[in-house]
Amino acid sequence: MPDHRASRPRPSSAEAGRCRAALASPALRFLVAFLLLVLGGIGAVAAAHVALDRRGLLPPPPLTATWCIDEKFAFLREQPLASYNLFAIGSSATWRNLDMPLLERHLPGTRAINAAPCYLHIDQTAYMAEFLLRHMPQVETVLSIVAPRDFEACPASQRAFFDLQLADAYLAGEVPSWLPYVTGFRPVYLAREAVEQENVPPGPDVMAEDGRGSSIMRKPHFWRPEPVFDPACYEGLTALEEAVAARGARLVIATLPVMPEWGERFDPDGTIIEGWMQDMRAALRRPETLLVDGRQLGWDDERFADPVHLLYPYHRSFTDFIAEAMAGQAGS
Repeated sequence: MPDHRASRPRPSSAEAGRCRAALASPALRFLVAFLLLVLGGIGAVAAAHVALDRRGLLPPPPLTATWCIDEKFAFLREQPLASYNLFAIGSSATWRNLDMPLLERHLPGTRAINAAPCYLHIDQTAYMAEFLLRHMPQVETVLSIVAPRDFEACPASQRAFFDLQLADAYLAGEVPSWLPYVTGFRPVYLAREAVEQENVPPGPDVMAEDGRGSSIMRKPHFWRPEPVFDPACYEGLTALEEAVAARGARLVIATLPVMPEWGERFDPDGTIIEGWMQDMRAALRRPETLLVDGRQLGWDDERFADPVHLLYPYHRSFTDFIAEAMAGQAGS
C-alpha cells in the first residue's frame, strides 16, 4: 500500500517561519492572555460561589438582589404551587404575622401558603400577586396584611421589581437554579450578604417558622416608622384587587392592630389611621373584597415586636381574628 504521507507537500521553511512569527505576534499573545484571564475569572467566580455554599453563606439566586425576596422565590420554587387555593402576599407585615396551618384549621378545605417576602409596597404586592396567580390556578382567596408603611412610596419606576420571564422560568423549574447567579452577577452583593449572614445568630430563638412560608419574630425591635402616605399607593391597592378578581378569586385585606406606643407618638387621636382606612375603603371597589380592621384588637405593647410585626405567639390570635372574619363573610 502506498504511503500517502510521503506524497503530502511539506511546508516550506518560509511558511514555517511565517507560522512561528504569527504565534509570536503581540496580537495573538494578547488574545491568548485575554482568553486565559476570562477563563480564570470564571473559574474564580465559580469557586467563590461553591465556597460560600459549603459554608451556608451563599445567598439564594439573585432574582432581585434582596435576600428576603430571593429567599422567598427559592422557597416557592420547591412548592407545589398548583395545589394551593389560598396564598398570602405582601410585605413583611404579611410574612411575619400569620400562622398558615392554623388558618387551614379554621377554614376547612383550605390549602394555604405564605408567599409574602419583605419590603414590598402595595403596588409591588399587586405586581407579585398577579405574577403568582398565573402559577396557582386553583387559588380562590388572596390574603394581604397591611400597615401604613406599605403605602409610603409607590413610584411607577419601582413597581416591576423583578424580571417576569426569568421568574416564570425559575419557578417552573425550566432553568437551573444557578442561572440567576450568572444573569444577575453581583459580587459586591454576594460579599455583603455573606458577611451579614455570618453575623446572624443561629437557632429558633430568633424566628419561628410555620412550615408554610411564615417567619414570626421572637424578639422586640426598635423600629418605629413614621406614617407617610403616597396617594399613588391607593392605585396599587385597586390594581391588586383587579388582578385578584381577574382570576376569579376574592381579596382579603387585614390591617394590624395599632401598637399603643406608636399610636401615642404619631397618631394620638387616631385620625391618621382612620383616614388611611377610609382611603383604602374608597380604593377597594368589589363587593366580595373583605377589609378586616385590626383596630378591633386593643392590644398592649408587649404583643408587638414593632408597629409592623407581632411577637410569637400572638400572631396566632391575630390569625384567629382574620379567619373568623373570613368565615363570617363566607357564611353571610
